[in-house]
Amino acid sequence: MLKNFLKVALRNLLKNKVYVAINIVGLGLALACCIVAYLNSKQNWDFDKSHTQIDHIYKIHNLRETQGDLIEYGRIPMPMADAIRNDLAGADRVFRFESHVFTVRDVNMDKVFNTSVCYADPGLIESFTFPVVTGDPLAYHKLDQAVVTEEYARKFYENEDPIGKVLTVFDDTGMSFNFTIAGVVEAPPQNSSVHFEILTSFENRFRMYDDNVKGNWGAFAQNTFVYFNDPNQAKTFEPLLDQYLAVQQEARPDFTIARFVLSPMNNHAQISRQLRWDNLRNAMPPAAILTPQVMALLILLVACFNFTNTAIANSNRRLKEIGVRKVLGGTRRQLIKQFMTENLTVCLLALLMSLGIASYLVPAYGAMWQGLDLQLDLTQDFKFYLFLVGLLVFTTLLAGFYPSLYISRYKPVSILRGSLSIGGAGKLTKVLLATQYAFTVIAIFASVAFIQNARYQETLDMGFNRDQIIGVSLLNETQQQKIYASMLANPDIEQIASAKNHIGRGNYGALLKNQDLEVQTNMLDVGINYIEAMGLKIVNGRSFSKELEASDSQNSLVVNERAVEEFGWTNPIGQRVYLNDSTTLTVVGVVKNFYMYGFWAPIEPTAMRLKSLKFQDDGTYSFMVAKVNINHVKEVYDYLETEWNSKIPTKTFAGFYQDDLLREAKEVNNNILMIFGFLGTVAFVLSCLGLYTLVSINLIKRTKEIGVRKVLGGSVGHIVYLISRSYFLLLFISSVIGITAGFYLVDGLIGSIFNNYKPMDFFTFGIPSTTIIVVSLMIAGFRTLKSAMVNPVNSIRYE
Repeated sequence: MLKNFLKVALRNLLKNKVYVAINIVGLGLALACCIVAYLNSKQNWDFDKSHTQIDHIYKIHNLRETQGDLIEYGRIPMPMADAIRNDLAGADRVFRFESHVFTVRDVNMDKVFNTSVCYADPGLIESFTFPVVTGDPLAYHKLDQAVVTEEYARKFYENEDPIGKVLTVFDDTGMSFNFTIAGVVEAPPQNSSVHFEILTSFENRFRMYDDNVKGNWGAFAQNTFVYFNDPNQAKTFEPLLDQYLAVQQEARPDFTIARFVLSPMNNHAQISRQLRWDNLRNAMPPAAILTPQVMALLILLVACFNFTNTAIANSNRRLKEIGVRKVLGGTRRQLIKQFMTENLTVCLLALLMSLGIASYLVPAYGAMWQGLDLQLDLTQDFKFYLFLVGLLVFTTLLAGFYPSLYISRYKPVSILRGSLSIGGAGKLTKVLLATQYAFTVIAIFASVAFIQNARYQETLDMGFNRDQIIGVSLLNETQQQKIYASMLANPDIEQIASAKNHIGRGNYGALLKNQDLEVQTNMLDVGINYIEAMGLKIVNGRSFSKELEASDSQNSLVVNERAVEEFGWTNPIGQRVYLNDSTTLTVVGVVKNFYMYGFWAPIEPTAMRLKSLKFQDDGTYSFMVAKVNINHVKEVYDYLETEWNSKIPTKTFAGFYQDDLLREAKEVNNNILMIFGFLGTVAFVLSCLGLYTLVSINLIKRTKEIGVRKVLGGSVGHIVYLISRSYFLLLFISSVIGITAGFYLVDGLIGSIFNNYKPMDFFTFGIPSTTIIVVSLMIAGFRTLKSAMVNPVNSIRYE
């Protein structure tokens, strides 16, 4: 029976090559998009799953109360790990992990790389999974030895054995430390929270930084982990950590912690964006997960509706076959099986095509997002095959089950008598076509909205000069003096300023108190001329003054308009505030609101203090910023890089354009634009093909009518109008539905990504609907015109 079904299915498919090819290509593209969405989502679902013991690992965080809210921070006091190991029972391993970027070279080679040099207590390799390539993976316990990843070893030594090689690490002050490579492990996948290139003992963190933090409860370690053989012990262990609150609060009265918590690492990547002071790798942003899912669903629905539509519309050719089958004893169930076999065959061919398309789409999509490495591997993941089987069954049922039921229900008497006609003029086919076009309008609407938003954000006033600023990150006074001298010597540099904290590159939080009102504020410690060099606009009061530098550095504060709003000041100048309940400052100026980190977050209360540039050996950067002649920005950047490389050869140049602050926003805009542009193009082509098919089948049914109308004096234009007007109404309704749904969908999507974005306007609504209606009516009109131009003698003779 199955063999006969397949034979008949192949015969019928070969008889309708054009319609079958349209459906296979359409479904193939849609299924390829589903594969991309699955692999992309799986990348996020499997975050940290490469670490086989991830369910046993917890990270210690602290909670700090601010204005009644508990804010979670990803760091705890530096000595707390040692205290836990000595004082508390129940934890099987306690270890710290910190990451810093240094310049590294081989003692016998000229190769120099910026490298992620990491320090860890014993327990990191034993808890997280890093498969061993060669050597001793626990060599990082020793002070003068290191473990490197295989990928990093190849940078220096290619295929040569790296064991025993000596790497020189240059710290922030230019001092060098030699480490012998004693172990090589595989680099973790991109969806791992913990990454390193060189791993060495945590004791080296204290050797390479003379910042007196080893026993300082006021200093914080980047990451502190606890490993439990039995994860259930975490609940009883967590309350024991609060015994260290008193010593911490005594060391840092300005940063009091409410309590310590254990955060499970098996979902850390998903919540890390909500944490403060967390430097582990995040999972993908919501936009990178949601967008391909929406894309895949929309295009699959369009392709399936196109399949359903053409199947129903084309069924008119098979009415006599259905009638004869039923007269000869065929049951409705057998007919459904026959049609479902044909649908399954088409979907299977489309699935095979989708694998070929996905082999190009998957790496192309992965290249769009920084840190995303997607690969289509057909040899390792059996779950992928389960997904393909499920996708095949779902698509076959969605696209083909209803046409099978619809076509097989008719009675043979009506069919053989010739009184039954189904297909192109049916209400169902028009509803399905309207749904297709609605989805197409949504996709085009999204493309237009993101194009407008990208242009809007490129020209939006961020509150500071972003086009003329070049910044250089500095680690010590020697670097500062040398780059400052180079800046002074360049006539295209109009203004120079320094800052410990820089817009878009780092700030610190502080609590400002005025009378009974407390406001959590972003703080920037900046130098003289910083406000002027950055182009921040003083709207009230004054900036910091060179003549009053001694007084301003001790007593003065410049705030933004948002801080004034939060405090409710009508006259902010002269207001006195208390910084962390310890320092009294007077507001001397107000700057116009500016975006600290681009368009991702709302404008928050911000204040600036005047501070001279002082360097600490703690791995944190300070900054020199230069306001540059707008016509020579690239030349000045190249000049500074050349000067740096000649004066500081052991460190790579850490310069940046201020406009790089918007790089991620531009990347997200461009990527989503490409995605919806691709979706809109495919959906539009499929919808137009579906319309062309319906019009063609409808014209076949109305061939005699067209001939009679021409014989009776009907003009070609009138005939085209009569046949096309129903499609205009259908397209108009689709456009209204599409732009309405598109508005709510796209507005919600952009709003979930950006805090400040361009609102929809007339062009956002007009372009998609106009494009759809005009192009589709041209397709329907030209196809109708072709039939209307046929000699009426041939048309009437047709039947």
